[in-house]
Amino acid sequence: MDHMGICLRFKENFEERIKDAGLATGAFLSGLKALTRTRTMIDIIDHLPEAHISAGVRLYYTGLEAKLRPVFGPLASALAVLPSSIHPTRCMTAFSEGRLAGILGIHDLQGSFLEPAYVIMVRHYGQISGAFRTMLLMLLDHKTPPGDLYLDGIVVEPSLRRQGIGSALITAFEDRARDNGFATVSLEVIDINPRARSLYERLGYRQIATYTMGPFSRFFGFRTTHRLTKSIRPAGS
Repeated sequence: MDHMGICLRFKENFEERIKDAGLATGAFLSGLKALTRTRTMIDIIDHLPEAHISAGVRLYYTGLEAKLRPVFGPLASALAVLPSSIHPTRCMTAFSEGRLAGILGIHDLQGSFLEPAYVIMVRHYGQISGAFRTMLLMLLDHKTPPGDLYLDGIVVEPSLRRQGIGSALITAFEDRARDNGFATVSLEVIDINPRARSLYERLGYRQIATYTMGPFSRFFGFRTTHRLTKSIRPAGS
């Protein structure tokens, strides 16, 4: 059992899971179960199933509203844009008794979990507002060094928090990175979220940089973001 209380983790039948999910053969194959410290059994998979996209984008937005509201506006406006702006295979999701319990976005070599097309932003918000909102989103972008897999936001359903689900998702994310040969994993945490930073540091993440939002902090409501990283050992090394 690890220090965050995950008692049981085991690989399931990958081919059966991928077949049931309807994923392409080349997709990353992952399925595991985790028994959290409160003995809540959850399933963690490597994508956001189509049937849960609406719930997934709602959860992702509400959990990261400080970052996303300036870009996408209030929830109703965001929900009109986000479902067509995500890549469902660039994430990890946790389910408890068939209910979406958590989601973790990933930025890999192909791109990020959330990547709205400029044409979609302009169509929904208008030419000027769409261009400005796209620029705000670019301010949140991050450059990942070679060999690094980036955690692009993690959110747990509020009623299921403090049960170890977030830690289980991060563990699955690190396993995904390690299994695919990445040497490090990284993330960013905003200055108004010290609780999240404490969790990451308990899991072995260490700060390597601080970025300031400058004059744009008036739009986002936070002044700085802290870049944290963790070294992992690729499988077989």
